[in-house]
Formats: sequence, structure tokens, C-alpha cells
Amino acid sequence: MNLLIDVLLIVSVLLIAWFGWSAGLTRSFFAVLAGFVSIMAAEKYPYQSGINYYLVFTICVLFFYMAGAFILRIVRFFYMNLIDKIGGAALSALVWLVVCINVVVPTLTYGTHALDGTMRSFYKTISISMHKNIPFFTDYVPAFLENKVIARQSSSENK
Repeated sequence: MNLLIDVLLIVSVLLIAWFGWSAGLTRSFFAVLAGFVSIMAAEKYPYQSGINYYLVFTICVLFFYMAGAFILRIVRFFYMNLIDKIGGAALSALVWLVVCINVVVPTLTYGTHALDGTMRSFYKTISISMHKNIPFFTDYVPAFLENKVIARQSSSENK
């Protein structure tokens, strides 16, 4: 089971890095920024009745999309396209690796014996290293998923 987890982790990181390469750092950064800022602006807008929430969200997204397109033209003008693509691949792979190691794999294998044993694998090596150096990630499984797993286990035991 450890080998399957390692293979899926490596393949998914490579696939996400390829997506990051094709999008580039500038486009990826402004897409994420547009999403976060647009949601925050729409939530903070005092007159949310009717379609106003969606209008504020759409206007913010369009603003950040245009700003990102402008910055992307500057990046291409100065022939920094290769650096942009390498940065996009690295950022995407790093973010996905952190999400996989701390959320996806623990959530999918929670309550199973898939990661038991002493066998060192790619997943366990990165997980142990990450948890030593960044204590925020220690034993992290989102609470709502943990409650669902506990409820599912208790319902299966009652049957």
C-alpha cells in the first residue's frame, strides 16, 4: 500500500507541476489572488441584497484578471517567460505536495492500517521531515473529515 501511495503522490505532483509550467507563476498567482480578494470583497460589501454580491465578486475578478494580464505582458516583454514557467511549476508542485502530505493522504487513509509499519517510503520521509521542520502540520486532519470518519466507523461497528 505504501508503494501505491508513493506512486500516486509522485504522479500527481508531476502532473500539477506540468499544469503550473503551462500556466506560469504570474497567471497562477493572480488567479489565486483574484479568488481570495474577490470573495473577501464580496463578503465585506455592505449591500449584499440581490445580485450585488455577485457583481462585486465579478468586478473584483475582472480587475485582478486585467492586472495579471498586464503584469504577464511585462514579464514577456522582458523575456522572463522561462523564469515565469519554472516558478509556476515549482510553486504548483510545492503547494500540491504540502496539501497531499498533510490533507489528502491522511484523510484518505484515516482509520486504516495503510501507513502502519516500519517501511520507509517517499511519503513517510517527506511527512516526517515536514512535521519536524513545520510543527503547524503535525497530525493534521481537517476536523469535519475526522468527524465523518469517526461517524462512519461507529455506524459500521453497530451493524
